[in-house]
Amino acid sequence: MRSDRRRGSALVTAVLFAALIMSLMGTYMQLSSGEYRIATRSFLANSSFNLAEGGIDLALDAIQRGDSSGWAKASDKAGKPYWARAFGDFDLGGNTTGEIKVVIMDPGSSNPEIYSEGVAYGHIGGVVSKQLYASLTSGFLPFRNGFNTKKGMVLSGNNVTFDSYDSRVGNYGWGNRNSEITIATISVGVDSINIGNADVYGYVATGGQLPDVGPNGSITTYHNPGRVDWSRVTTDFYAEFPNVSAPLLSSPSTSLPTNGNIMGGEYLLNNWNSSGRKTLNILGDTTIVIRGNMKLSGRAAINILNNASVRIYADGDLDIGGNGILNSSQNPGQLMIFGTDTTEGSKTLKIHGNGYLAAAVYAPNANVELKGGGSSGRVYGSIVAYDAKLTGNSHFSFDEALADYSLGSGGYEIDEWVELAGVSLTSMSLNMAEYGL
Repeated sequence: MRSDRRRGSALVTAVLFAALIMSLMGTYMQLSSGEYRIATRSFLANSSFNLAEGGIDLALDAIQRGDSSGWAKASDKAGKPYWARAFGDFDLGGNTTGEIKVVIMDPGSSNPEIYSEGVAYGHIGGVVSKQLYASLTSGFLPFRNGFNTKKGMVLSGNNVTFDSYDSRVGNYGWGNRNSEITIATISVGVDSINIGNADVYGYVATGGQLPDVGPNGSITTYHNPGRVDWSRVTTDFYAEFPNVSAPLLSSPSTSLPTNGNIMGGEYLLNNWNSSGRKTLNILGDTTIVIRGNMKLSGRAAINILNNASVRIYADGDLDIGGNGILNSSQNPGQLMIFGTDTTEGSKTLKIHGNGYLAAAVYAPNANVELKGGGSSGRVYGSIVAYDAKLTGNSHFSFDEALADYSLGSGGYEIDEWVELAGVSLTSMSLNMAEYGL
């Protein structure tokens, strides 16, 4: 009898233990299933967001080329013309597919609007969609922010500074020192802008992630200095940076001196180097097309006098050391530097030592390196680059006078870009079904 009781007690214990194990396994399976669903929804959300970004690109390309083939064309209830199109069957992996739905409002106007929706289908996580809005302006205004990159930016050292001034008021100084620069990248990667211990007196904009700010870094203003003012940070920046080509020259000279004076003119060079104590003074309007590389070293300098202007188109590397390229008026608009190479990241624009530069630089496929450390090395103007690194005592001041500078008409650029989350009247998504999508 006692043995039976023991066996019964052991059986009850085993049953209770099995029930406990089953309960724990059920809880674990439920937690695992929940985590899987969350991970899946996150994957689908990122995928649909990327699809929507692709739709912006497709719409912008169609508008730039004026090509409406494949687009449905009609007018909405208010009589506003639009183009609509769906792009489908994108394989997202894991038995999921994607679709892009795009509506372009007023495609033939000077200020079109784009609504782009990315949709992910076919997974247990359900259908997930993201919708983006972009407004465009005609013309090409590449210098509105101050410092733009495609890939990102790294700021190293304890004395890297960004700020702004207005050359229409005068030279940079205590009475002309502002906090209106925006350093921006279209990259959506983590740490696409690494502030480090630099001081940014202005704004920071990325394509999707917050900037990494070091313990001594700041994003602030001269008026109310502090450490990091997050109201000056945005994560929805988008822009187009088209390639540029060198102009056709009528009767250029094939040699450019490294010392003395030139009155201006056109120059077509394979390479150009200057070193030692040589100084080239430019007294008139000058266009220089360099098929290869340009280098200033030693104490060499180029001096642009007050009434002169210089346009440099370089397909190779630019190494500006020595005493740099000097603008007597400290007006960056007098010196335009264009990187014409079309391969991203293959060429480098380097400014280092006591190198001084006051210029508007448009090199969307070049790596830009500003390496301070000299007693007077600094850069004024605006820069568009593929990637950027600033080290040492680098100081960059955006010339606000360049914000409205146009490199030509006939094209469009993105004026505003935002995710339509439906949280306010200004961010309500478009009903794509009303446009046949």
